[in-house]
Amino acid sequence: MHRAVFVSGFLVAATFVSLIWGRLLWYLDERSQAFRQWAFVAMGYTSRMLGEVRSGLLSFIYYGFGMLAAFLFLIFFGLRASTLISLSVTHLGLAVLGAIGEISLTNLLVDLTCRATGQGGPEQFGEVREIPWIKGLLRLPPSVVPVAAALGGIVEEVFFRGVLLRILTDKLLFAPLAAVAITGALFCVQQLIQIRTGFQAMIICCSCVAISLVGGLLVVLTGSMVPAVLSHASFVVFFMTQGGADSVSFSRSVAKGRPQ
Repeated sequence: MHRAVFVSGFLVAATFVSLIWGRLLWYLDERSQAFRQWAFVAMGYTSRMLGEVRSGLLSFIYYGFGMLAAFLFLIFFGLRASTLISLSVTHLGLAVLGAIGEISLTNLLVDLTCRATGQGGPEQFGEVREIPWIKGLLRLPPSVVPVAAALGGIVEEVFFRGVLLRILTDKLLFAPLAAVAITGALFCVQQLIQIRTGFQAMIICCSCVAISLVGGLLVVLTGSMVPAVLSHASFVVFFMTQGGADSVSFSRSVAKGRPQ
């Protein structure tokens, strides 16, 4: 009975934090007058345009919220940070394989889903760049975009696969695959609450499934979040710098050869 209450409390708290985290930037960017004032004040200390300043502030808030949430869960459930960040040469090799796996699996899932639903025309892939967090990153200076994208992936991985997954397996004694599925579902929820169209949701779902499955298995196999963190960061940077953000890579890998 005590364990059931503890597990329920964890799931409710993790879901609540995921929802708030996913919706926070929308609220600040589109509803908060105070944030707009902060952005104008911050712009006075830099030569950057307002859009860049707003995106930079939102990115730092996103990173900060995720790391604070990870820290609080870490402390409350008594996990030691040192057990999450072990590193070896093998881990680096697995990180490379993980990044390749996430990229390949995402493209495969998008391809299969587009074929099954009859979607995937070039005009629809144009919606990808309108996903709020991608649109925000693209307002930043080009040299900053890969770093900002990588940091976002790192923070997400620390929270979902680094902390939540290990709480489920180490403290709540969930089976590894169940823990991977639960943290993957929470990650999907956190991402989907930011989405505005059905096609965007489809693309994000495919990428979330790939990242969650590969990253979760890396954590389960190695006991460290480092390979998963590096794989996720590489995945995001790849699509932001090689065309994912403007739909080029998705269009080539998914829509190429499909009747329009």
